[in-house]
Amino acid sequence: MVRVSDDARADIALTPDRSYYRIATDDSIEDGELHAVKDFENAARAVVEAYTPLPGDAALGAEMRVQLFVNNRLQTPPATEGSLQRLIAAVAPLMPEFEFLYGFK
Repeated sequence: MVRVSDDARADIALTPDRSYYRIATDDSIEDGELHAVKDFENAARAVVEAYTPLPGDAALGAEMRVQLFVNNRLQTPPATEGSLQRLIAAVAPLMPEFEFLYGFK
């Protein structure tokens, strides 16, 4: 889940069988169910690695909130500015419907 204040929110769920997305802004809501991403195991691993904060990453601004759940468990530590950028780079190319994430950069 990526959220900017109350202005925009993006939720994406990846499973071995299918993928889901929901984009909500002040003006609209779009959601859908899609096929599974190719090579789910490697894609899931890349997402978790991208989310992991690195030394020197700046903290997220107060208006941003990013959460990653793996097997329904919230991953810690909290996301950083760097992990948000890496997460977008890992998830957005997986499917055309996920490209809206580039708007959170």
